[in-house]
Amino acid sequence: MNLRAALLVFVALGLAAPASAQLNQPIYPAYDGFLANPDGSYTLAFAYFSHNAETVTVSAGAQNSFTPSPIDRQQPIAFKPGHWRFQCIMVVGPDFDGKMRWTLTYAGVTTGTSEHMLQSNWNLVEGAAELRQIDYAKGPRGVCLNRAPQVRVLGSSGGGRGKPATLALGAGVGERFSLFGSVNDEGLPRTGKLVAAWKQLNGPAPVTFENAAAARTHATFSAAGSYELELTATDGELSGSARILVQVK
Repeated sequence: MNLRAALLVFVALGLAAPASAQLNQPIYPAYDGFLANPDGSYTLAFAYFSHNAETVTVSAGAQNSFTPSPIDRQQPIAFKPGHWRFQCIMVVGPDFDGKMRWTLTYAGVTTGTSEHMLQSNWNLVEGAAELRQIDYAKGPRGVCLNRAPQVRVLGSSGGGRGKPATLALGAGVGERFSLFGSVNDEGLPRTGKLVAAWKQLNGPAPVTFENAAAARTHATFSAAGSYELELTATDGELSGSARILVQVK
């Protein structure tokens, strides 16, 4: 059994893998597929799999490159543990011939995507919500695009179109109430820093956040009533947010 197969067995059994296996595993770039746009251009989407237990950095260059050139197309350089879809979304013009490949070398193993991007089996006819949000007529072409951070609050439901979601469970006055925020970003701009922040939008009394700069934190409410809270995240250029209602008894 090779090291990768052994690691998968450990994960399947819920066991802790050896430290060497957790930190020295290959990273696999993947191709999510493409969307054909009305103007003849194409929106391409790339993903990756990392079996490492911590975030691994592979700088753009010989070990992390696209072909044909330019080899640096603003692709991810920080690879988080797990499977991450739509980590590079790229718009190419109508003259794109379908030939492109993303290659990664890490832990002594070189892996790469298919180099035929426009085969019919890669056509994302359905399930391409991430790609349909891209303004394909604007912005640079042939490079991974910076997108606003994705912000969610676990356990909430409803909301959308400017309306706050509602948490399924209410809070009690004076109790530590758990806020399970989630903030994700594709890592662009590379010089930016992902920053999260909680704030109170309204409510009958001030809210105390245990750590307002952490997506997952606790809040304490000093009076009963309905409170509207907002979690925002910025990558230095773009920002995203999610609002929730908390009923306090």
